[in-house]
Amino acid sequence: MRLNPHSFAFTALIGALAALPPLSIDMGLPALGALQSDLGATAAEASGTLSLFLYGFAAGQLVMGPLSDRFGRRPVMLMGLAIYAAFGMACAVAWSPGWLLFFRLIEGIGASGGSTLAMAIVRDLFTGQAGRIKMSAVSMVIVIAPIIAPSIGATLLQFGEWRFIYVTLGLSGIALFVAAYFGLGETHQADPGSRIDLIGRYAAVIGSRRSVGYALINAAGSGALFSFIGTSSLVLMGQMGMSARDFALTFALTSGGILLGSTLNNIAARRAVPPWIPLTAGLCLAPLAAMAATGFLLAGVVSPLTFVPFIILAGMSRGMINSNATHAALEPVPHHAGAASALLGFAQVASSGTAGVLVALAFPRYGALAVTVSMVIYSLLALLAWRWVETRHPALHAEKGI
Repeated sequence: MRLNPHSFAFTALIGALAALPPLSIDMGLPALGALQSDLGATAAEASGTLSLFLYGFAAGQLVMGPLSDRFGRRPVMLMGLAIYAAFGMACAVAWSPGWLLFFRLIEGIGASGGSTLAMAIVRDLFTGQAGRIKMSAVSMVIVIAPIIAPSIGATLLQFGEWRFIYVTLGLSGIALFVAAYFGLGETHQADPGSRIDLIGRYAAVIGSRRSVGYALINAAGSGALFSFIGTSSLVLMGQMGMSARDFALTFALTSGGILLGSTLNNIAARRAVPPWIPLTAGLCLAPLAAMAATGFLLAGVVSPLTFVPFIILAGMSRGMINSNATHAALEPVPHHAGAASALLGFAQVASSGTAGVLVALAFPRYGALAVTVSMVIYSLLALLAWRWVETRHPALHAEKGI
């Protein structure tokens, strides 16, 4: 039985598909030490289970998106979910660090089929104000994943070993495969007469200034937030002396900031508030929050009380920006929504990874200041990208604009 696209069940399923990457990464965080001990892995190999998943996810998007534009969303999504489920189970029986890393790489490729195409499906079915409302609702579901995932992983560790986490991920893939098979119809019919033409499809997306501009906005926003996430434990526990319990609570609060921003944006969308209002508010709030945190650090005040509240505000701004920018990037290219969604996801992963590396390199010398300065830079880049789009599209301030 196909789900009604306007139903809560449809929104929850699309949100769950889009949340596969953060769920697959954050659930494994509590298990890094356990798998390192069990498999005799080095610290680099243990953390590599996260980075290789991301690499697979980033690369997979670039192929899955255009394939879905050619062959339809449904078969490509189901293929991706099958790969994800199979290699999630394979991770649970990995007998060496090398094989675990390989399985995680392929698992990431499979996850891209669910996550990337979920957003393309929303674009296929909804446009204009309806699309903005649906994208905002889906974003709220996505935000819940990083809040609950570490707790799920920690709970599973209490009942068994680290392999239980990967069994759970594999079973989740099977459940999503079944739900998508029975609940989702085809939203973009296959075009047997057309070529796959990866280069041509991406060229069409890149040719849209609006799509590129809003992709850059989302990528820069991801980089700003990951500047904190990547070194959060080093800052809060290592430099500011938080306990593991307080760190977990604080991490949840920062994710809660994103949820709050998404909720405010969803309320605004349902009340027909023009989308440029929450978008502008978020784009202005992000650099101001990062600058305020930087100011305290430069004044020699290194405390969670003068650091965490501004991170929460930055997270809230991300919740106000993300769905509006995503919708605006996909809107101009309906025939290439799969490729556009893939490009969006790839840009966000690349930006997040780059931010994580840069902050990690600067952290030994500058500490928390490396985090906040990076957040300022990325937030200002997002604001500049928005102004770049606006110089060509002043009509974005109209209701039809986003």
